[in-house]
Amino acid sequence: MSLRSRMPRHPGALVLVLLAMSAVLVATLGHEHRGRDGSSAAGPSSPDRPGPTSAASLPGPPGAHAPPGAHAPHDEGDPRPGPWGRALAAGIRPVPATQPGKLRFGLGPALDSALASPLAGNLDFLTTWYNGPGDLSFLRKWRADLIPEVYRSGHGIHLVVWLDGTGSVGTFQTSHGPACGREYPLSGAFLTDARELASIFAGPANGPALYVTLFTELQTYPCQSNEWAATPETTNYYRALQDRYLATQEIFHAGAPNARVSLGWGGWQSRWDDPVKGGGRSLITHFADVLRASDFQSFQAMGNDSNAADVRNMTKLLGQYGPVMVAHFKSGSQAAWDADMHALLAGDEVRKLSLDGLFAFSFMDQSNINFSPQALATARGAVQSHGVRSSY
Repeated sequence: MSLRSRMPRHPGALVLVLLAMSAVLVATLGHEHRGRDGSSAAGPSSPDRPGPTSAASLPGPPGAHAPPGAHAPHDEGDPRPGPWGRALAAGIRPVPATQPGKLRFGLGPALDSALASPLAGNLDFLTTWYNGPGDLSFLRKWRADLIPEVYRSGHGIHLVVWLDGTGSVGTFQTSHGPACGREYPLSGAFLTDARELASIFAGPANGPALYVTLFTELQTYPCQSNEWAATPETTNYYRALQDRYLATQEIFHAGAPNARVSLGWGGWQSRWDDPVKGGGRSLITHFADVLRASDFQSFQAMGNDSNAADVRNMTKLLGQYGPVMVAHFKSGSQAAWDADMHALLAGDEVRKLSLDGLFAFSFMDQSNINFSPQALATARGAVQSHGVRSSY
């Protein structure tokens, strides 16, 4: 909200105006609580280091997922301060500068396998995953050895948080009303786990970056996917997820000085539009405030058909809010992957994408890359020609 006034010429009038303005501000702060849409908000890895293996399966690692059990849903423990009218973008941490025509390349699905890749020397960061509380056991081991080793090598780390396969799905109460969807992401237990994750992956502020893609494929977390207004319970779920995202971003900022945080989209969202139900491209506009408050933007591209159009369209859609990362790129069709590599990472295409906002590109895993010597040569050529690394 902005306040505009004209300065009165009479001193007495100035006092009256200031008193009136103070009353308005007190009333506003005491009673106004707006939703992000402006409406009222009243109502290949080792066995202990799991990694995703197939684009045809769900995108996260298939490792142990301990059921939340005592992980109570709802919104307890949410530290998000202040009304929605505050300047959310004030705490943004910029990503490292990347010149047009260059990208920061990453590789998953786990730190150990990526570090051993023949591409490792040209990568800017290595990608790994968190799929739920069951992953904390091996991540705690990494904290003592592998994570410091990665940072010492000059690589950043990219943590993908995928929770659509964790815990139960149901209807439960939130501060926005009854919501239907995956319970663990909105639980107080997730915030506790997020604090541990921030501590595990923390690095120095002047060292390699920790990129965090939170809630990747977020559209799938409610009971009904991809539409803001599919049901009132769906809308409430998305609103509560936005709250939880901002709270988690603050946790990573507080616990990891090198952390940059983004909200993770499924790249299919750009393929259609339904303004009435807030589906397709229109869903993204309902997240505009949290996207502006994010350090960067991210989405996946993992269709078995061509992903080139999704990458271009999502980069343009999200690029208006900040720098963009392709968080996990893969195809179940090797022919489609080969074609996409030439369509996206050859010739002048990288410069075009970077001008639209793309700054980073992470391969989901090495299955497409290692399919053939030619595929490896294609990936190596793209990374060497267009990649950039920070020096520490």
